[in-house]
Amino acid sequence: MHSFTKLIKIMKATINRLSRLTRNRALGLLLIRLATGLVFLMHGWMKISNLSGVEGMFTHMGLGGPTGIFIAYLEVIGGICLILGIFTRVFGVAFGIEMLVAIFITGGFNGYQPHELELYLMLVSFGIALAGSGSYSLWKMECDLCGGMLCRADMDCPGR
Repeated sequence: MHSFTKLIKIMKATINRLSRLTRNRALGLLLIRLATGLVFLMHGWMKISNLSGVEGMFTHMGLGGPTGIFIAYLEVIGGICLILGIFTRVFGVAFGIEMLVAIFITGGFNGYQPHELELYLMLVSFGIALAGSGSYSLWKMECDLCGGMLCRADMDCPGR
């Protein structure tokens, strides 16, 4: 029995050691930002490559052509910003709202399957808005202590 208890102790210590190696919140946020930003960048770039078609599509949906142009540039600029870690919370909210509107404009009550990508992007975008950019970003706007945007931990942080 003693050797079995010792084996369990060794296994627990090994699992704990290995799990600590993979715990990196900032790297996880970077990967999520890269994947989400790339999707928006590519979709925005396709829209910019065919602005006249996008204007027609948005006009047909009742949103107006300029809305399509705005969305195309929002996706390109916002996608780049998510990848680089600049204004991640702002673009996270913008993309979340964009996807929510896209779901309802295209018949959001028709079930889950026709809107899988939009629903996924909406939830991930809102998640990015809540989590922030993480350490691996060009401009980390979040305070480490309280999570506030543009808070200075040494001066006006309520978390200190």
